[in-house]
Amino acid sequence: MLDYAALHSFREVLRYGSFERGAQALNLTQSAVSQKIKRLEQQVGGPVLVRMKPLKATPLGEQLLSHVQKVSVLEEQLTTRSGAADHASPLSVAVNNDVLATWFTEVMARFSEMRSNPVHIYNADQTQTRTLLQQGKVMACISQTGTPITGGQSARLGTMNYQLYASPGFIQRYLQNDISPERVMSTPGLLYDEFDVTLLTDYQRECLDFPPSLTTCHWYPSSHGFAKMAVEGVAWALLPTLQVKQEVASGQLISLFPSKQLGVSLFWHWTEQASHALGDFSQVVKHISKEQLTP
Repeated sequence: MLDYAALHSFREVLRYGSFERGAQALNLTQSAVSQKIKRLEQQVGGPVLVRMKPLKATPLGEQLLSHVQKVSVLEEQLTTRSGAADHASPLSVAVNNDVLATWFTEVMARFSEMRSNPVHIYNADQTQTRTLLQQGKVMACISQTGTPITGGQSARLGTMNYQLYASPGFIQRYLQNDISPERVMSTPGLLYDEFDVTLLTDYQRECLDFPPSLTTCHWYPSSHGFAKMAVEGVAWALLPTLQVKQEVASGQLISLFPSKQLGVSLFWHWTEQASHALGDFSQVVKHISKEQLTP
């Protein structure tokens, strides 16, 4: 039988990315956690961690993560059926930056009115969140891929729309009267990180009929700072229309190509062995997304 105390330690050091922070979260010494994971590796017959910064799971470790995640869900279901309190059972969810910066706070607010379960959110690009679900690191995620994982389900939430924005000062300084794709793409732009490349190049191809071009882009990995950089006139930015409604209304940002809009479909994925708390959370996600996203 697997050592579930060791499995819990294994999951926590992966969650926090190091033995030190995982041990702090577990209220154990780093040596004790290390010994637990060493015993686990002896029990399963191989390494479960890649010792790097941050720590990563080996293929065997990913299988164990998926297993312990399923066990956690089953335990929550059992406590609910037996009448025991399940308010302490955390939900782990992977969500991308733009959703976190726009409508997911409403999800958290609505869910907190219903339940007191802690929600642990993993921040990842919408092209990467589904991988975290496959690896068993989370119980649900928002992804731009609609195909459910093995043993999971998915539902379409709606479309997140993006436009290219710049400040009046930026337009006056760099573009003047020449707001053309060729001119705009030769001026300073913004990327969030390496995963943001796909979104921008999709916009360039599909909306501007322009070959992918990233040579003028700054990298700035902050959702709030990303929009602020555009408002301050540092660069143009591809932003969710939901995020900058006030800035557009006040004239701080202007859509450079108002008739050109990139729509990204978003899907909610969850494990089939869903707990009652996760079921409630999923309903809130679907309800809020229906209010905020376009069909």
